[in-house]
Amino acid sequence: MADSIDPVYGWEPWNSPQYIPPSPHNLPKRPDPAVLLAPQQGTTSDIFVSGDTVSVREVYRYASVNSLSVAVGTTSFKFLDQPIGKRNMLGFRNASTGTQVLFIDFNAAASTGSWLALQPGTIVLFDAVVPQDDLYVISSAASGLLAYMYSTFNG
Repeated sequence: MADSIDPVYGWEPWNSPQYIPPSPHNLPKRPDPAVLLAPQQGTTSDIFVSGDTVSVREVYRYASVNSLSVAVGTTSFKFLDQPIGKRNMLGFRNASTGTQVLFIDFNAAASTGSWLALQPGTIVLFDAVVPQDDLYVISSAASGLLAYMYSTFNG
């Protein structure tokens, strides 16, 4: 196969990784359906095409984080209520200094059989698909410590 040079731009695409030729690689440009148009310009239904994905980053790109910690014993309790708005970030860390394992459950009392078990020092972060449920915690032994942070949008 002979080397080919683009007749318009005069370069060899594989030697220029910073530039992608305009076709056939580029898709047709359409506005992001998540960004609403002004009323006089129409509605998102005018630009939305079935199969489009919605970019939530344009509308909700920042998080104001609340960072807290709570002592955890061997009795389950609710440490975070379901938000009034929507949670866009949620993180946990087992900050226990001993061997306590923390168990977290969603919308139900936590038990040692709960799915989410945090060994000491373990960190879990939800920032793409964020649980919106009430959150409960229990420790495998007394004197556990849960550090957690979350961010919510207005309701």
